[in-house]
Amino acid sequence: MTYRRLFVLLLAGALAAGVGYGLQARMAGVPPLGTLLDPVDGLYRTARIAQSEAATTSLTLDALDAPVTIVRDERSVPHIFAESDRDALIALGYVTAQDRLFQLDFIPRVASGRLAEAFGPSAVASDRFLRQTGMEWGAQKNLERIRRTDGLELDLIEWYGAGVNAYLDGLAPNDLPLEFRLLGYTPDRYRPIQAIRLLQYMNFDLTYQTDAAAYARLERALDPAAYRMLYPEHPAGLYAPIIPSAAPADAAPMREPTSVRAVPSEPVWADARRAMQERAQIRRSLRGTLAEGAMPGKGSNNWAVDGTRSATGAPILAGDMHLSLYLPSIWYEVHLVTPSMNAYGLTIPGAPGLIEAFTDHMGWAFTNTGADQIDHYALAIDSSQTRYRYEGEWRPLRTVVDTIRVNGGEPVLDTLRYSHFGPVHLPDPEAASAPVAGAVAERWVAHEPSRTLRALWHMAHADSLAAFDEALRDWDTPMQNILYAGRDGHIAIRSTGHLPVRRSGHGRGLLDGTTDAHEWIGRVPFDALPYSRDPAQGFLTSSNQTPTGPDYPHYLGHDWGDGYRSLRLDSLLRATDRHTVADFKRYQADVDAQQRDVFVPLLRPLDDLSPKADSLRRMLRRWNGEATLDRSEPLILTTFLDTLRTLAWDEPVFDDAPPPEDAPFVQLLQRRPQSRWFDVQSTPQVEEDGPALLAKALEATAATLTDRYGWNPSAWRWGDHHKVVFRHLSQTAALRPLWRGPFPYPGFAATVSPARGDTATHSASQRLIVDFSTNPPSGIGVVPGGQSGNPLHPQYYDTQIPAYVDFEYFDLRRPSTPADLPDDTVSRRTVLTPDD
Repeated sequence: MTYRRLFVLLLAGALAAGVGYGLQARMAGVPPLGTLLDPVDGLYRTARIAQSEAATTSLTLDALDAPVTIVRDERSVPHIFAESDRDALIALGYVTAQDRLFQLDFIPRVASGRLAEAFGPSAVASDRFLRQTGMEWGAQKNLERIRRTDGLELDLIEWYGAGVNAYLDGLAPNDLPLEFRLLGYTPDRYRPIQAIRLLQYMNFDLTYQTDAAAYARLERALDPAAYRMLYPEHPAGLYAPIIPSAAPADAAPMREPTSVRAVPSEPVWADARRAMQERAQIRRSLRGTLAEGAMPGKGSNNWAVDGTRSATGAPILAGDMHLSLYLPSIWYEVHLVTPSMNAYGLTIPGAPGLIEAFTDHMGWAFTNTGADQIDHYALAIDSSQTRYRYEGEWRPLRTVVDTIRVNGGEPVLDTLRYSHFGPVHLPDPEAASAPVAGAVAERWVAHEPSRTLRALWHMAHADSLAAFDEALRDWDTPMQNILYAGRDGHIAIRSTGHLPVRRSGHGRGLLDGTTDAHEWIGRVPFDALPYSRDPAQGFLTSSNQTPTGPDYPHYLGHDWGDGYRSLRLDSLLRATDRHTVADFKRYQADVDAQQRDVFVPLLRPLDDLSPKADSLRRMLRRWNGEATLDRSEPLILTTFLDTLRTLAWDEPVFDDAPPPEDAPFVQLLQRRPQSRWFDVQSTPQVEEDGPALLAKALEATAATLTDRYGWNPSAWRWGDHHKVVFRHLSQTAALRPLWRGPFPYPGFAATVSPARGDTATHSASQRLIVDFSTNPPSGIGVVPGGQSGNPLHPQYYDTQIPAYVDFEYFDLRRPSTPADLPDDTVSRRTVLTPDD
């Protein structure tokens, strides 16, 4: 890319960003465009820096004990060769800061509620919400624990931080990344708390749920049998458990109630539910700037086959973690070589080590367990807002006066309140009444100590399944399904992490905080967590489905989504006796919509359909279920399913609440077609049964598609309507010029390659496949975007997106020495030396 083209893009981007920020409410800190476009020290300088990387560089880092060689390959992945783990982490911090400095600074800001320091007054409400989650409180407590032990975790963080700060110390203010200059602020120096905040960010993204109010209302509005039927703890039929159960998944009886109970009107419960709904709304409003935990399309896949099911006679491992798709990617690729390890994998900028990786001995991949790791308690607060009632006595609330600093504005004071459960939220802290209603306390695993950094370090150094399992004993948060495969021939999976044990046996809904009935009384022991090793079926897989069946003795959760991906992966892995790497690549690109096989057979007996509706039915029946770009059926099916669910769950009880998942819905359609839930509320009398509901939805689908696109079904090409977009890390529309896409993209809601919605913003954030038949193990993978966080970089910001969209892969090289990388694959060499 020429400097002229870069300048044109830069001008357009700066103007768009300036306009965007002007439209945002009181956004502060954007420097004048004249400064940004200065040809010497403006953003044009940022573009020149991106193009001026020397092929060979020597630098001095005081913190090092010995020289470190960094060889970047053709994709700018750093291969770090060090004489000690300490020096390797210092170098990792340095290169990560080189490539991803804004990301290093931004993610801890989210976790600590310090966005207003960068984004100005418009971010104050977000900061207040984020601080009230207790993320920063939990991070500070965890850091205190780490400092007391003064062991491995502190060493890892300080080594990494020394590298980050060495880079900062040598960085001129005018060389700061684009985002800092647009926003008009400077990055923090790296401190140990930053690594803990990063861990809290992932806890927030993967385990923080604020839907308890909705479930509480549903549970109290429906009679017990109705709630159990529509919101089962173990959904029947539409999933294959990670750990096969002795009891069949569809063993739960179908019982339908005949009435709906009124919602109780107790002031404390009603106001607490309202407060929780307000917090859930705030949580949703943050989706423009934050990771979006539990978003539709969020999840992950991993699977492995052992030697009996592999064409090579050795295990093969695959993993793809489904997270937000943004630029730069959440993941940073790196290869670390020291006397104690040779590990290639992915890290998150700010983490002192690898997260998903493979070594000379093994590899591992993650999926989010989705277990219930947070509880919400309705409290009774006195009129002074200083005490809460518990077990018949008044206890004092601990209060902390907090200051939110604002870029371009005055500091904002806030008061944080804590009960023995954890942080307390008041719907209106300024109002005084007797008693104060609507207070909610949270207890969350992110408030507890977490040794996950220690676990990750030992995982990268393990040389056997036994050593790997021992490392997992330190894994606390977020709870994950961690899949292992190794050259030792073993495959294994464990749902690993802090799984609370409650006195009441569950953490569902909004709990009574005036008693000890719902207290946490421990955690499920490591050896009692769901686990499988070398199963007779020869494969293991997880895709965020319920880990076990109803026979598991401990409470895991209550709001599991439908397990379509688990059904598809289970069928793919069973269908082939001997799998290859090429098979695994096909599976990661699989876009078979299992909903077709579940719902379309229900349409077969329908009669008296209009010609258009019948034509759609015949198209769906002939379709093989592949949601590819050239087909019209995916558009028909998604419109039909959206319409069907809207018609089915139109009762007021489901307003502002998650509707039932497909598993109980399909059971009702199949087994109880006369269910009262099928009555459409907008019609004057009770007239719809299951078949009538399906017919009404199909007719409405024909009408909707005709209105939108005209009646020409063969022209309704899925690729014209279904896209994927890669937003900037901040996910703000003000930085829209830094986004990429949308691009036509195959897939469907809950396909193995996920792509929910018209424009998918969440999907596989990476893809990895490791073959253990070679010595050393060989891997292929892809991360959308590139290694660099500089949007003006002509090679390494967004150039991997085409490969990602086309389901292509790159070889993941793990040389033992710098000389082992072929010269034609080397883009840069850097030698870091200590100061003599």
